[in-house]
Formats: sequence, C-alpha cells, structure tokens
Amino acid sequence: MFKERIMKQLACALILLMVITFNLSCKKNKVTEFDIDYSTTLSIPSSSITVNVPADFNTPEINTDSKNKFISEKTVQNLVDEIKMTRFDLSVASGNLNFLKSLNIYLKTSGLGDVLIATKTVIPQNVSSFGMDLQDVNVKEYIFNDKIQFRVTVTIQTGLTATQQLKMDQTVHVKAKQS
Repeated sequence: MFKERIMKQLACALILLMVITFNLSCKKNKVTEFDIDYSTTLSIPSSSITVNVPADFNTPEINTDSKNKFISEKTVQNLVDEIKMTRFDLSVASGNLNFLKSLNIYLKTSGLGDVLIATKTVIPQNVSSFGMDLQDVNVKEYIFNDKIQFRVTVTIQTGLTATQQLKMDQTVHVKAKQS
C-alpha cells in the first residue's frame, strides 16, 4: 500500500514536471507574424524623361517605425527571422497608367546597397492601378533602419505632357519569435 502511494505520487510529480516543461518550451518558441504597411508617392516630371529610355527616380524617405511595431507585437529586432514584401501597388489619382512601358523598383537605405524588390514588364492598359510582380527577397536589414526609400527605374512608352504623381502602397510581412 505504501509502495503504491509512493508510485502514484512519483507518477503525478513526473506528469506535472512534463506539463511545466512543455509550457515553458512553448512560450520560448512562440512565433508571431504581422504586416507593416507603407505608402509614398513618386513624381515623374514630364521634362526629364525620354520615351523608351529608362530613367531613375527616388521617392521621399519613409520612416519605417519598425522598432515600435516590433514592441507592439512583443518581439525585438534580433528575434526577427524574415521580412518580405507581400504587396506593392501602384496607382494614379486620375487618368490611367498607359504611359508606362516597364518598371523596376529597388529598396534602398543608408549603409546597404539597393535591392530589386518588384518589377513590371507588361503594364495593363486603361487601368489606374496595378500590383507589381514581387521578388522573393528578405528585406529585414532594410526595415531595421529608421528610414527606407525606393529607387524606381521607369521606362515610358508615350510622351508626358504633365508631371505624373504615382502613389505607391506596400506591405511587408514579418516573421519573428516573441520575446
């Protein structure tokens, strides 16, 4: 009888230890995923671009606010595994994008080289917006910086009579461990 009671207590203690160990290991390895949205504009002056000749333009700098976003998602920079672009939309407020022939979009920030993140070689006709074709590239080192910027290589197929304002909306998807 005494031996059975000891065995039951040992079994209960072992089960309790396993449950505690499992709970602690799960909390340490909890993964979080979330999106960060950005938006900017790009001005293409009519006077500075030639038909069928690629030209480079830079967007204004964008604050990444990544540190605050990481905090709100209960993670920190060194626990981030991957950040990838999941959406890059281009639009104009009025008219259409028929003047565009092709686009290459590079992400840039201080201290790092430019990285190609999106392209579009077949532009849909008679639309005021479209999604870019995204590259499968981890951009976490760029988003860790305080500011990012886009360099856009654009080729137009018709002459521009006025400066074009392109709106650029992006989403990056973050995969990280929680702190």
